[in-house]
Formats: sequence, C-alpha cells, structure tokens
Amino acid sequence: MSDESNPPPGAPRKHQTADTPESLLPYGMILVASVILASNHIVARHLNGVVPPMGFVFWRMAIGAMVLLPFAAPGIYANRALIVKHWKLFVILGILFVPLANGIIYVAYNFTTALNGGVVSSSQPALTVILSWLLFRDLINWKQGIGILVAAAGVFAILTRGDPAALLHLQFNIGDLMMVAATAFIALHNVLLRLVPKEIRILPLLVVIQLTGLLAVTPFYVAETLFYRPVPLTPEAIAGMLWVGIAVTVFAVGLTNTAVRIIGANKASMGNYLRAGFTAILAIVLLGETFQTFHAIGLALVIGGVFLMTRNSRRQTGKAPQ
Repeated sequence: MSDESNPPPGAPRKHQTADTPESLLPYGMILVASVILASNHIVARHLNGVVPPMGFVFWRMAIGAMVLLPFAAPGIYANRALIVKHWKLFVILGILFVPLANGIIYVAYNFTTALNGGVVSSSQPALTVILSWLLFRDLINWKQGIGILVAAAGVFAILTRGDPAALLHLQFNIGDLMMVAATAFIALHNVLLRLVPKEIRILPLLVVIQLTGLLAVTPFYVAETLFYRPVPLTPEAIAGMLWVGIAVTVFAVGLTNTAVRIIGANKASMGNYLRAGFTAILAIVLLGETFQTFHAIGLALVIGGVFLMTRNSRRQTGKAPQ
C-alpha cells in the first residue's frame, strides 16, 4: 500500500479513490433506483385494464405524499412565504408532473407495451436539452446536437416498428405517441425546476408538487370513478399502488436525487440507460413480451444519443447541474 493512502497526522486527506465503498455508493443508489423505476413501467402495463389510469396516478401521488409529508413538513412551513409567492409555478409543475406526465403514461399502457414505453421514455434527457434551448437559450454544441438526432432516430424506430414506410402512412401506435407526449411533459417539468427558489430543498419541493398535482388530477379521478370505473380494492391493485407510491415515488426518487447531489447530474444520467435496459429485461421475463429487432435498434440509438448528449453540459455552466 502506498504512502498516499495513509497521510501523516495533520495532512489534508485526499478524495476517496474510485474503488472505495464511499465513492461507489451513489452508483449503487442509481442501480437500485433504476430497477425500481423500471418496475413502474412493468406494474403499469400489468395492471392496465385493472386499475384505471387516473386512479392509479392519484393514489400513487397520494401515498407518496403521505409518506413524505412528516419529513417535508418543517421545510414546507419554513418556506411557506416563498411557496405562496410562487404558487403559479408550483401549480404548473404539479399539472405537468401528475396528470400530464404520469397520468398519460398510465393511459398509454392501455395501448402499448412496457418494452416500447421503456425505450421511448429513456429519450427524456434529449427532450430536456431541446426544451432548455427553446425556453432558456441554453447552448447546444455539436455533440449534443448529434446526440439528439441519434436519440430521435431511436424513438422513430420504436414508433414505426422498424418500418420506415410507416412514416408515409402515419401508422403509429397511439400508446407510443402518448408516451412521447408524457416524456415531453416530464422533460418540461424538469426544465422549469430551475425557476424554483434554491431555498426550497428537494423533499419539500417534491411534496408540494405532488399535492398541487393531486388537486389538478382529482376532477379527472372523480369523473373516471363515476363514469368509467372505480379503483378496485383487490390485493393485487392495492399492492401495485403501494409499490409505485412508496418504492417508486419515495425511494427511487430519493435515491436518484441523493446520487445527483453527490456525483452530479452528468454521471447520474447513466440511470437513464440502466432504466431502459432493466425495463426491457423485466418486460421479457415478467410480462412475456417479445424483444424484436426494432427494440434493439431503438434502444441502442436512444442510449447512444443520450450518452453523447450528456457528456458536455457541465462545461457550459462551469459546474455540474444541481
């Protein structure tokens, strides 16, 4: 063992090396979070036709908010004036995140497969870069531009089922198109998060967005219950909603946010690749879906494009995104 690993007393300690448990911990968090986030697609697809989509997203957010509220309440109270001052922003974020993003995802799985949804949703970072450019004039360099085009080609491979002729006849699966829209809404939500005052920390922010989103989705949930069908109180339905409410909404998001704070958003973006891969594996093993050639092409293009696109955003700002 070299002398550098045991500095003399009083000497400044060096950063942890790449193979220490401390430095590997955030990557372990990303790995676990990716598996849990992938399970959201599997549960949603499995329970489509059992749990109605607005009921699914309502109870997912309600359960997550109930679990997090005791921990977030002090921060919400301390920043109550800021939250009230920026209430319009939080309403927009809640609408984007709950009914427009997650709600549409659960609707989409009535028409498409978990394999397709997992690949399409992994293009979110590319959409985030485009929206950041459109809304805030963030620069896009050549690597990001190429990455966006490559990722877009991967999404089109899924939309067309590997048949370019489908573009001429607009023969798209409505579920895949809805998944693209939902992914765009999530990307827009993430872009607008930069407008949130920095004094509001992640946990209170998450709960406020969940609560405002719940207010927005409640009319749709009530209408769905009255005119379509209510959420069934079966063990399978309850277990599914508890899983997405606690494991996905609380633990996976918490692990991801913690990892981002430790290693930065660029390195943490590997979670997008892992989530797409785990979704494909789980869909094949648990749902019996068939992995076809266009899935492989689409997955490779999206992951490759997102990889190129996320390599350089840190250099534009001089620091890693928070």
